[in-house]
Amino acid sequence: MSTPDLSVVVVNFNSTIYLDGLLRSLLDHPIALNGGHASVEVVLIDNASRNEDHEKLERLAARPEVRLIKNTENVGYAIANLQGFDVSRGRFHLVSNPDIYVRPGCVATLINALETLPDTSVVGPMASFDPDGHVLLPPIELADPYRESLTEIGRHQDGVARYAIRRRARDAHRFWTASEPMRLSMLSGQFFLARRETFVEHGMFDPAYPLYYEDTDLFRRYGHAAIGLWHVPAARIVHHFSRSAMGRPNASMFRNRVGARRYFKKFWGERGERTLNSLHARADSIADDSGCPFHLEVVEAAAEPPTISIPDVEGVYLETAGNPKFSLAAGVFPGVVGPFTFPVTFWDELGPMEFWCRAVDPATGDSLRAWKIVKCRVI
Repeated sequence: MSTPDLSVVVVNFNSTIYLDGLLRSLLDHPIALNGGHASVEVVLIDNASRNEDHEKLERLAARPEVRLIKNTENVGYAIANLQGFDVSRGRFHLVSNPDIYVRPGCVATLINALETLPDTSVVGPMASFDPDGHVLLPPIELADPYRESLTEIGRHQDGVARYAIRRRARDAHRFWTASEPMRLSMLSGQFFLARRETFVEHGMFDPAYPLYYEDTDLFRRYGHAAIGLWHVPAARIVHHFSRSAMGRPNASMFRNRVGARRYFKKFWGERGERTLNSLHARADSIADDSGCPFHLEVVEAAAEPPTISIPDVEGVYLETAGNPKFSLAAGVFPGVVGPFTFPVTFWDELGPMEFWCRAVDPATGDSLRAWKIVKCRVI
């Protein structure tokens, strides 16, 4: 049996609704490689999804490029990825979440970047929330005690929150507007690619992480090993963000805290874990997590996307977030001054919810205007 050019490992848990789109986007469009087309294998690891998903999983596995491994219990994201790596054989190895749609040319662009970058590298694409690519997902920060302090103290001190938001905004703007590959300290674990030999030599995910922080751990270790982590903006995906976690928010939050404690203890010892725990405990006890550090205008809307007014500032752009502290904010570049209506493809992806939006001065990261937007249920 010949060795495939590319292996793709996908870990699924209750996300089969998205797997058709992922597999079509990966397998129905030839991937250019060395003047020909890459051969591809997909290793699909199912982490004990609900019974009603099993028939669809078997149907997807009928594709000749797909190998299905069904776990009888949810062993976690890291362990399942290691299962997939152990049976995969490709010269290039791609890790993908199931709720991804891969734009044509994305994988070829990543492989080409990997072949031309000057060092041992891992590469990742630009991701959008919406299928038209208007709402760009943020860069992921490499967690450390300083950044964690800003986030947690900012939950109860508005001045610290504003400082952290400005600092993140300046980094995010460089990320969103990059036109060439950009070296970072952290990539998103949702979708990344490297040569198989890189993972063999330097290891993959630490299996002790149940969910969350396994990618943070991986990329911190890779940074210590001087492996280049590169954001490739010309490569594009759509990520239907955290769909598995949304169904079980309490369990996801618990696992997030477990992963964070392990990560901080592993890299900063007992003192790091104590610092993390004390920051969380204090913030949990006194924070107003519903409060925003900016003056807000409230906009209510239902079926139709709302319209807001963009300030007349050169290069102004929008950040949108699911929390009023903007700790994880997507970017929108309206390209207009004055009335701006949110893209329908973004609006239709949202259920009834609240989200926060601010117009940002790109030179400073300061807020020019801010809104709380309420998407009401359609009756």
